[in-house]
Amino acid sequence: MFAYSLSAVPSYAEVKKNYKPSDVTILASNGEIIQKLRIISKYRSEQWLNYDEAPSFYWDTVLYAEDRDFYHHTGVDSIALLKSLWKGMTGSPIRGASTISMQLVSFFDEEIKPSQYKRSVFQKIKQIQRAVELEETWTKKEILEAYTNLVYFRGELRGLSAASKALFLKHPSALSQNEVYVLVSLIRSPQAPIQKVMERACRLKKELDQTADCESVNLTTKEALFRNLDYVQFPSYIPHAAKKIVSLTPDDVIQTTISLPLQLGVEEILYRNVLGLKEKNVNDGAVLVLDNKTGSVLAYVGNVKNLSLVPYIDLILTKRQAGSTLKPFVYAQNFEEKKLTPVSLLSDSPIGIPDYQGTYRPLNYDKTYRGEVTVKESLGSSLNIPAIRALSFLDINYFVNSMKTLGFSNLQYAEFYGPSLALGTADVSLWELTNAYRTLANDGRFSNVNFFPNQIPEWKHIYRPTVSYMVSYILSDREARSLGFGWDNFLSTTYYSSVKTGTSQDMRDNWCIGYSEHYTVGVWIGNPTGDPMLDVSGITGAAPVWRETMDLLHENKTSFLKTPPPGLIWLESKRSYVEMDSLNNEKQIYGKDKHTIVRIVSPTNKSIYALDPDIPNGKQKILFTLSSYSDTYTFHLNGKFLANAKEPFFWAPIKGDYRLQILDSHGNLVSEVLFEVR
Repeated sequence: MFAYSLSAVPSYAEVKKNYKPSDVTILASNGEIIQKLRIISKYRSEQWLNYDEAPSFYWDTVLYAEDRDFYHHTGVDSIALLKSLWKGMTGSPIRGASTISMQLVSFFDEEIKPSQYKRSVFQKIKQIQRAVELEETWTKKEILEAYTNLVYFRGELRGLSAASKALFLKHPSALSQNEVYVLVSLIRSPQAPIQKVMERACRLKKELDQTADCESVNLTTKEALFRNLDYVQFPSYIPHAAKKIVSLTPDDVIQTTISLPLQLGVEEILYRNVLGLKEKNVNDGAVLVLDNKTGSVLAYVGNVKNLSLVPYIDLILTKRQAGSTLKPFVYAQNFEEKKLTPVSLLSDSPIGIPDYQGTYRPLNYDKTYRGEVTVKESLGSSLNIPAIRALSFLDINYFVNSMKTLGFSNLQYAEFYGPSLALGTADVSLWELTNAYRTLANDGRFSNVNFFPNQIPEWKHIYRPTVSYMVSYILSDREARSLGFGWDNFLSTTYYSSVKTGTSQDMRDNWCIGYSEHYTVGVWIGNPTGDPMLDVSGITGAAPVWRETMDLLHENKTSFLKTPPPGLIWLESKRSYVEMDSLNNEKQIYGKDKHTIVRIVSPTNKSIYALDPDIPNGKQKILFTLSSYSDTYTFHLNGKFLANAKEPFFWAPIKGDYRLQILDSHGNLVSEVLFEVR
């Protein structure tokens, strides 16, 4: 337990500083204990017990049983020692005669500890030397205090606090005299049979109180030692968060930002909702609540304790498919690169994307198509096909890197996901996803989550404030949401909030992540085993938990959407904000309040063409087409000018790998695809 120099006895302050209880104590934001977590398996001990916290008759009993001349010697009981040494010289084991000071120094020096329950003459001499040194620098009260914190009482129970808690379920200050007799009787021989402990406790009681009988102390001994020692770990409100918290600090007592009333309230909300979905094969869930400004964790519910199939697994940290919860970041990156605005038009129509398995044909959740829709409608109503088209405007490698800056870890390479990344095929944790949304709530600034008060966030800018505002506005707009979810649903709050749901493939997971002016709340609902749920989506599974949690947070607090940052303009006809400079962006064409994005329609990205040997050279052509034509755009193939893009273009193929690009009049990239000719 201790690592000290053998040339000198450690100081009292050093021993107390290096003392480690077996359990870390974690406190809620109001200072109340919310969790105890064992971190040392070799012994069981509590926080350091100060001298004044134990009853006076405990100290009297210890001194009577272990060292009656404690206050009169300087570390060694000379008469008892001479008797002990004489036994040693005659071949008997050297036992007894150890003062409390001598016993205490043996805790610090491995060379003093007895082998096979006896010490050699050399060890005894060294023990005496250390005890004398101890008495020269320590006070008697310090010696007693350290001794009662370090001595073993029974089994793994080290220190009076642990023994009192395990054997009598109480703090040492509440011990009765009979309980003290039992505890002190255990010091000399912690593993003694119960009968031996009873005899010693009885003898001790009679010697200290000659009128006493042994019946009551025998009963106390039996009640304490016959019972199976089940060391009660109480309280236990944040068992999953505790492991993460302890990994972040070496402190024995840890103050956190977690609100106990909120923690209990969110637990109840999650439990009740998951219980109501049992018949739909929903068995678990998790909720994380963050403070927007500080990143502080306010509630951390790692699973549904009593219902969970995996009660010891923290589902806030478990990686699952993100579903549609990644769409806001696809659009945010397009806004950041000024490739789209909320009023840009995207085609919600059938699409086929070649891949190594054939052709990828994504569908919307309801398997319908809506034709041309705005980005605002696409994101608000979580349409799949427009999101894939939006991702095609981005360099997917760059987008994956931007996700890493948002805190998403262990992502695969871009080609692993392909266009399906827009639909959330990446595995993420609720911890990562909730804090990424918190970035949108903080004007595009990212900082790490923390559990400790008075932590100053270290901000990192990910998006322009105008970008995060446009995304937040869309995610708060009931009108934008109505195309996919109708007007009345769990996402529509009476106060400002921006929110997004998501459901992974085969309904294995569903999510609801959203934020108000003050808080960000993330909810996951599903099965940790990966079993699919029965017709449960984010709007029916996770959303009710999110809404109730948000309502709980805002019982006595309102929430307002921030004032638009400089650089935004309101388009009344589209009921949407756009950036001022986007109105003059030459990559985008406006006509009669219509916004069109130019993109390559054919060939599709990663297409593979095969030359037909039976067709004469020069007769085979590949058609290059765009969604809209203009003489201000040009075709470029593998970096070389090919033709003006005022009309479709036929190209004579040659074997090789190709990158087809559309550039505007300033040389800016508008759209690009890769294809191969074999």
